[in-house]
Amino acid sequence: MHFSTSTITVAALALAQAAFAAPAADVSARNDPHELDFRTFGAEGCSAENQGVYTLELSQASTCSKFADAIGSLIVTDNLCTLTVYNDDACTSGPVVVPTSICQNGAWQSYRMTC
Repeated sequence: MHFSTSTITVAALALAQAAFAAPAADVSARNDPHELDFRTFGAEGCSAENQGVYTLELSQASTCSKFADAIGSLIVTDNLCTLTVYNDDACTSGPVVVPTSICQNGAWQSYRMTC
């Protein structure tokens, strides 16, 4: 099989571009490190109606966020920062700082991570 010089050059450039593009994703992940995990439940007690894990990164610090679903309890499983939950959806009413590894019952509407 015979390939022209231009075909080989284009293929080499495409390979080089792919090789240089791949590490960029790793660099951005390091620039936005994981800071906190917590799990929510639809019922009190941190066992029934598991709604999944929220994973927060540094870029989410100081941002007020609404819970995706109505919650009955939550537990912080891993933290390098502090999670505060609120009674309203604007992170202004009834703040509660959530300790790590202790189930907290409540019907909060929003949360904020501070680092």
